[in-house]
Amino acid sequence: MTTVHFKLSDAKPWTAEELQRIKSIRDGDIDYSDIPPTTPEDWKKAVRGKFCKPAKKSATRK
Repeated sequence: MTTVHFKLSDAKPWTAEELQRIKSIRDGDIDYSDIPPTTPEDWKKAVRGKFCKPAKKSATRK
């Protein structure tokens, strides 16, 4: 298996045409067949903010 490394700085900006195409896609046109469906039971175990770390704020003492 080959590993591909990608840096965000290497990405090219979106073109106006690409942005317009993405904006024009309707929810019904999105293919979700490879994603397993979720149930209300799945969301009962969900934890808000589990993978989000707040930004650190610098503090100065005088």
